[in-house]
Amino acid sequence: MSGVSAALDAAIQSLGLYANFTANITQGPPELTVQFTSTSSGSPDAWEWDFNNDGTIDSHEENPVWTYTTVGSYDVSLTVYEGADSDNILQEDFITVLSPSNVSGQVAGNWSPTYGTYTITGDVTVPVGTVLSIEPSTNIVVNNSSKIEIKGRIEAQGSERGLINFSTDDTWKGIKIIDSQEDNVIDLCYFTGCTESAVDIDNSTVDVLNSTFYENTNATQKGPAINVLDASDVLIMGNIIANNFSSVLSGGIVLDNAAVEISHNIIVNNEATFAGAIGLKNGSDASLINNTIANNIGSYSCIYILSSYPNVLNTIIIHDGLIFTTFSGNPTVNYSCISGGYSGTGNISDDPLFVAPSAGDGNAYNGLTADWSLQETSPCIDAGDPSSPPDPDGTIADMGALYYHQVVSIDDPHNNLIYIRQNAPNPFNGSTSISYSLPKNSENAVITIYNVKGDVVKEFALDNTKGDIVWKGFDQNNKAVASGVYFYRLQGDSISQTKMMVFMK
Repeated sequence: MSGVSAALDAAIQSLGLYANFTANITQGPPELTVQFTSTSSGSPDAWEWDFNNDGTIDSHEENPVWTYTTVGSYDVSLTVYEGADSDNILQEDFITVLSPSNVSGQVAGNWSPTYGTYTITGDVTVPVGTVLSIEPSTNIVVNNSSKIEIKGRIEAQGSERGLINFSTDDTWKGIKIIDSQEDNVIDLCYFTGCTESAVDIDNSTVDVLNSTFYENTNATQKGPAINVLDASDVLIMGNIIANNFSSVLSGGIVLDNAAVEISHNIIVNNEATFAGAIGLKNGSDASLINNTIANNIGSYSCIYILSSYPNVLNTIIIHDGLIFTTFSGNPTVNYSCISGGYSGTGNISDDPLFVAPSAGDGNAYNGLTADWSLQETSPCIDAGDPSSPPDPDGTIADMGALYYHQVVSIDDPHNNLIYIRQNAPNPFNGSTSISYSLPKNSENAVITIYNVKGDVVKEFALDNTKGDIVWKGFDQNNKAVASGVYFYRLQGDSISQTKMMVFMK
């Protein structure tokens, strides 16, 4: 093959100067961002691109990027120069910008609520080497049992003021991220009506954050909300997984050969034939930290474990029946509130005293509209692992996904002063800055960064009474840390304040 390829290259070069080009994608709804690549032969030293054949030169770069914002078909022209010689190629109808009301095939670029609802009518694929970015408040309706397949990268980042909504008028098969080691992010999204897995992760790197999975169903061994296969660099954090159903394994999440972190999630009122909330299979030694898991229905248990050894910490599991079904595996459970109790350090079996939980078990009761925060008298307050990072109010970690904010006594003159501010940016990718201000004559002050397990990640000694420290996502040994929730604590002679931040690669 190498000889044939070399001969072909030689033949092309023998043509002399010859204009030609390709693109990483040629169709999709607006905004469609296209990477053009000149494949011209000869030795061109100048390029003139006209991306809509209107006679105006749009770029002089060899390999430019252009974004199309208006529906229609576009002719693309390239003229290349080598000294006094030139050659031109015009590819007619090379780019097609689809109507957002009828989307299928390959897609990429930036989706925005500016263009109205995106209606997917057939399977769509984000190809290798491309990115699909989705802005807050974008509404996506996926019909005809279609799916969204990610082979490049997806950045679906909503906001608290505007979630990204994925729904259907009939049925859809979810988002499937396949063999993508890019930094995929699904944050502040809403998923409903899916009939397979709303987010299905296969050998990929993904952060699934602060999203809602409601009334999704399936009839497979995958999780109707989230399914992870053959992956370890996955973070499932801050989500609400409620009222989902599977006629097979698990009503919420399934991991298969996936040792990932599941933290600060509310997993409630789901149903499955086997396990109501979570299924862990084949080496899925997951970390389940500070989750609230309640009122799920499973004919066998709440959590299914096969050849896996998960670690459960600071978690509330309320279930009418067996908590774990285990086959060739066992959980380690500490500082958690478990119905009926469970062996381990710091575990309790009391009523956690939620503010307004759902009125019953399973998806006949709405877990999404319930209030899963803790009452003031909850036994789960300050009952978490003392070595875990403290709650944002500076007290010992609570059990469950939602900590109870305690009012600090005003007797201490330092308590009403702010010595450490929220890091910015937050969440962050790359670096973040933390500002601090110390009382007069304060000595031996440090800012310590912890992971959710309570391990010290990085420590900064403070030499000045006022300033900023910058953390770039590296630990004390200068090794890059994983995406996730981190806590930073300012400690001095008479002060201790803690805040939380989110690092996303």
